[in-house]
Parts: sequence; structure tokens; C-alpha cells
Amino acid sequence: MLFKTSGILLHSVKYSDTSLIVKIFSSDFGLKSYIVNASRNKKSKIKASLFQPLALVEIIVSNTEKAKLERISEINIITPYTNIPYNIIKSTITLFLNEILYRAIKEQQNDINLFEFIKNSLLLLDLKQENCSNFHVFFMIQLSRYLGFFPEGSYSISSSIFDLQEGRFINHIPNHPFYLNEMLSNLFYQFITSEYNSIHKLKLDKMQRKALLKALIKFYQLHIASFGEIKSFEILEEIIA
Repeated sequence: MLFKTSGILLHSVKYSDTSLIVKIFSSDFGLKSYIVNASRNKKSKIKASLFQPLALVEIIVSNTEKAKLERISEINIITPYTNIPYNIIKSTITLFLNEILYRAIKEQQNDINLFEFIKNSLLLLDLKQENCSNFHVFFMIQLSRYLGFFPEGSYSISSSIFDLQEGRFINHIPNHPFYLNEMLSNLFYQFITSEYNSIHKLKLDKMQRKALLKALIKFYQLHIASFGEIKSFEILEEIIA
């Protein structure tokens, strides 16, 4: 039986001259790997160029409990990005977020709230007119809510240190190196309490943004098994950070 569902493309790798293996996080089936016929041939119904980072797609696919690798019979872009592909800052942020999501989301059942958060965030990034240099910092903090380790507590004079390992604001320097100092903890909390439409107003310099991003990556590494290193961080650092 064939099913139609919306999805977000997280990864693709060449399988043969005419096919790809792709990982798609869909609204109905969660994260799954699929095989799809795709070619750069002009006559091909499915073009390889369709498989861009975090593309918002609609797929028609069979879904069985037994098969480990389903085959996509049809795939189309639902909402093409109008600005991300042509904006170096936005496209670099998308590349970075793609790697974060690929490493953070595990093979799992569907999670419609997580799917909608990611989809809506990407559409906002595409349309955003204001400076988007803070977008990825805010996204990672909010994403942790759906992954189960959203920061606890709040920044105050009596809880001015954020413990990355414990995932909460505390009143003392912990006996391990995984924490934010008072200045970064304050900035971190400002992101926690902001909204997408106001994050461009948060003022931080390049070094502060870099420090927050490095801390967020460590935060994910501490709370997600086998999260690993984020290779695209260096590219992001050159363009924005």
C-alpha cells in the first residue's frame, strides 16, 4: 500500500548511477531511510538536483514493518525556498542546521510537533528580512525542547551559571568544565526567553556568538549519545559565527 506524506530531507548518498539512498524525517513515519531512483539525465522523472539540504518534500512511499529500506515511488518539493539558495548567510545556516538535525534525530516514530517546528522554522528563515545571524543559536536552544533536554531554571543573581552537563542554571561553578560563565549564561537566557521575531534585536559580538555556539554543540554532545563533531561549524564560523 502506498502512502503520501510530507518530509524534510536530512541526507542523501549515491547508491548507484541511477539511485540514491536518502534519509527523510516525515510527519507520518518519523526518520527513515529510503531508496529512490534519481538521475541527472534530462529524461529522468526525478532529478538528483531536487535533493538539497533540508528540502521540504512530499513523498509517495510504501510503509511496512518488515522492509528496512522502502522505495520512494514519487517525490516533489512542497514549498521551494525562494531566498535560502541565493543568500550565502542563510544557505550556510541551513547547511549547519542540516548537520545538527542529522546527528540529533534518531530513527524513531513520527513526532508531528518536532516536524512542524523544523518546517516552520525553515520557512521563517527563508522569508526573514532582518539580520539572521542569531537564527541558528535560537533554533538549537528551541530544538532541545523537542529532544527532551530543554534548559531548566532561569538566570538571576542567585543562579547566574548555566551547567551544560546538568542542563540547568545554578548558583556556583561546578566541578567540571562544561558550564557557561555569568556573561554567557545571561546571553543564553535571553535567547531562551526570546521569539523568532525578536532575536535580531539581541546584541552579541562575533566572539560571543562563537562561544555560545560551541557551548550549544557541547550541550548536545552531553545529552545525545554519539552526537559527534559538527564539521560545518568551521564553515559557519567563517561566514557568520
